[in-house]
Amino acid sequence: MKKWQIVKQSTVFDAPPYVRVSKQTVQLPNGLQIDNFYQVHLRSFAIVLPMLPTGEVLTLRQYKHGLGRVSLTFPAGFIEQGEDPEVAAKRELLEETGFEAERLHRLGEFVDNGNQRGCTGHYYFAENCTYKRTPNSGDLEEMEVQALAPADVDMALQSGEIGIVHHACVWAMARARSSVPSGGVIPDGSAG
Repeated sequence: MKKWQIVKQSTVFDAPPYVRVSKQTVQLPNGLQIDNFYQVHLRSFAIVLPMLPTGEVLTLRQYKHGLGRVSLTFPAGFIEQGEDPEVAAKRELLEETGFEAERLHRLGEFVDNGNQRGCTGHYYFAENCTYKRTPNSGDLEEMEVQALAPADVDMALQSGEIGIVHHACVWAMARARSSVPSGGVIPDGSAG
């Protein structure tokens, strides 16, 4: 399959560094031209699923305004200009939970909207997290750190308590890679 060709592009809204909306004229491989195809460019983020040596998962309970309610989440946040995604993941883990990981494993990089783009998420699994200091997210967020058994996180996902797709995805990706077995104990070498 061939890529669509961008014939023309203009910015119709710009609120740096958070969001930019562009209007494109695109030509499809079959020659059809679309004059109003919009792209939304949101900031990239890093999200990390932290696991304690006990096999429990570190979670956050916090109000998320886009969702309009309290949700079960994992540490996540914007990647700063020029910051490496892995560094951002480690920073967010420490800021939001006060924990550091013995090892961080990359789960992947994904765009959240296949047509309009949205944002790019960088997903990580943090192994053997240990407490280092009092959490301080340094922003508007109010959150409660809680260690849960993997089965409890599964139930939170099934009940809708995890209401944000990125947080559901990082949990599913870690489960799919056997980073988080049903019993919660990580077999040696299973994550990576």
